[in-house]
Amino acid sequence: MKRRAAAKLPPAANGMTLLAYLSGRFDYHSSAEWQQRINNGELTLNGTVCCDPDIGLQCGMLLEYNPQNLIEPAVNSNYNIVYEDDFLLVIDKPGNLPVHPAGPYFAHTLWALLQESGHAAVHFVNRLDRETSGLLIAAKDSRTAGELAKTLPDMRKQYYVLVHGVFENPICARGFLSTDTTSTIRKKQLFTAGTTPPDGAGKFFEVETAFKPLQSNDFYTLLSAELHTGRMHQIRATLHGMGFPVVGDKLYGLDEQFYRRFALGILDENDRRQLRLERQALHCSELSFVHPIDNKVMTFHSKLPPEIAALLG
Repeated sequence: MKRRAAAKLPPAANGMTLLAYLSGRFDYHSSAEWQQRINNGELTLNGTVCCDPDIGLQCGMLLEYNPQNLIEPAVNSNYNIVYEDDFLLVIDKPGNLPVHPAGPYFAHTLWALLQESGHAAVHFVNRLDRETSGLLIAAKDSRTAGELAKTLPDMRKQYYVLVHGVFENPICARGFLSTDTTSTIRKKQLFTAGTTPPDGAGKFFEVETAFKPLQSNDFYTLLSAELHTGRMHQIRATLHGMGFPVVGDKLYGLDEQFYRRFALGILDENDRRQLRLERQALHCSELSFVHPIDNKVMTFHSKLPPEIAALLG
């Protein structure tokens, strides 16, 4: 696959310098890294290589990024477009496929793969972690993306999630997410159940998730999880706080040290046996929203991935 991406500049880029726009809009590289890539001739404007970081941009210019010597981890690129019209796409994403460029991933992302298949740069409306599979919406233009974003609080999003332990009864888990100050991993969240915010939590978010057991054996339970609010890591952090860690989850699973060893590339066979899966067992199984143009209710379903189903026997 060609490691390139191109897009017409939006009105917000008008009058900005090339370096300022890249640094602010695409933060998977630092400002210094973008400076070096501009110097390397990896950016073109309207088809011409641009080595001037201070050049002024105009709305409608075609900006293209041709990264050189970019070695990316392998991903699962078997995504499926389950619906498409003139305004949006509904995509069923596999696990181990990043949605947006970040860190070591650029060409090996859903965003870049869609461009490679002939779609212009899309705007993702709901996002899934790299390891989470399932349904998400991509708008074909900024206006559609803006209209869909207004309806995000009313979108119905339901997930399958496999957890360690026997989860016996349905429950609506209400509580708060805040930074886990007991962890040295900055992005880890802590779920505290109840109606009163935890003392000394700093910034926190009120969250609510409905869980229902669907199937279990002696070791695992498959749950449906429906978000009544939507915050980063909400399902995984809530289940961890309830004592039911998600199978395969390196951060909110049996031991957060899996996450550190994974980041360092030193997971061993014993780690993998405990994790049971190469990715977290979380799958967006149902997505329902109002189409921004004709106001019809659109509902889509996705089956439980076989690698998760296999652990239930």
